[in-house]
Amino acid sequence: MKVKIPYGKEKKILDLDENLNVSLLKKREFRGLGDAFDIEMMKSLGLPFGTSSLKTIAKRKKDCCIVISDTTRPVPNSLILPYIIFDLRFAGIKKENITILIANGSHEPVPESMFEELVGKEVLDENIKIINHDAYDDTQLKKIGETSSGCPAIVNKKYLEADLKICTGLIEPHFMAGYSGGRKSICPGIVGIETLKVFHGVKAMGDPNSKSCQLENNPVDKMAREVAMMAGCDFIVNVSLNAKKEVTGIYAGDIFQAHEVGCRMVAYDSIVKIEEPVDIVITSNAGYPLDQNFYQTVKGLVEASEILKPDGVIIMASKCEKGIGKKEFKELLLEVKEKGIKEFLKSHDSPETFKSDQWEVQKLTQVLEKTKNIFMLSSLDEEEYKYTFSTKINSLEEGLKNALKLKGHGAKIAVIPQGPYVVGKIKN
Repeated sequence: MKVKIPYGKEKKILDLDENLNVSLLKKREFRGLGDAFDIEMMKSLGLPFGTSSLKTIAKRKKDCCIVISDTTRPVPNSLILPYIIFDLRFAGIKKENITILIANGSHEPVPESMFEELVGKEVLDENIKIINHDAYDDTQLKKIGETSSGCPAIVNKKYLEADLKICTGLIEPHFMAGYSGGRKSICPGIVGIETLKVFHGVKAMGDPNSKSCQLENNPVDKMAREVAMMAGCDFIVNVSLNAKKEVTGIYAGDIFQAHEVGCRMVAYDSIVKIEEPVDIVITSNAGYPLDQNFYQTVKGLVEASEILKPDGVIIMASKCEKGIGKKEFKELLLEVKEKGIKEFLKSHDSPETFKSDQWEVQKLTQVLEKTKNIFMLSSLDEEEYKYTFSTKINSLEEGLKNALKLKGHGAKIAVIPQGPYVVGKIKN
């Protein structure tokens, strides 16, 4: 059996012996909307879930802030933004009164040189103002309250002051919040670092319900919803994608109602149930743009570990052409190596001892508590590999050979080409 594994903007072909005990975990392949996209987009803006049409809502509004995801998410902004902007201008909002706000969370700002890739040439040529959210810049932020769990709600002022607030995004499984999209555009997308210290803190990240496709009793989802309710949102436009990154659904309207519909569709598309845990998982981080660095690769490792037996083997293909991640992330990874998992978590379990990116490291420690047998194919150099808790391989075939030496040729193997976009669950 030949399987295509996404790797950067390419695909690696893995030829699996037919005598191996292999299960292929794939999304249900919904067709892209294709030529019907235009009609579906106009229909979604005109007949949304839980609100009036965008044109109606935008009437008599003096300005608008449109929140978009950063370059780590494959949101088709070049497709959806022109329709939103058209409706805003039709309703009377001048283009100089429209601001596109990039929801970076605590990520690095998107450089201007990447704006065209992010929003598309058509939007860029409109000369609409595009600004980066900065979670560390107090002049951009305003505190508007606290959640029921005591998380301070500190949100971007440009967004709060806008007469019309629109959030866009992609709905996909998310390894902490259940699903991306909806309320996540606001929290963590455009909140301050003091909010993120609680939102991404040890307690919330360590909760067993903080995982993919899980909204019930998920403290991360609950905090995001409460912050979004305080900040307000007039309209969302979220989409779902297939493995080819084609739009399969558009969910527009009320931030909670439209998002809920989208989550149901994504759950049906993404959750694959298997009978029992496996010995070996061969996976990816879904290719570009999600596999640009090791920081993002943790997502794929977490999903692989969910269906893995203790001390099983993970074989990961993630190009990581931009390296490990931020300096702070690298320092935290070394800290885990020096202190061990238990002491690391203990030393970062409060807002006072919080460090940026610790949540991703904490999620990685959950993988390492299940297995340390990780083989990774990437473009990282030898020096960078020391941060990854993995063994370097030069091909997927090499990784599989190593795994079979550890687990035997009768091992149960799961192959997840789309990585974190497919959520394996054990039946019952």
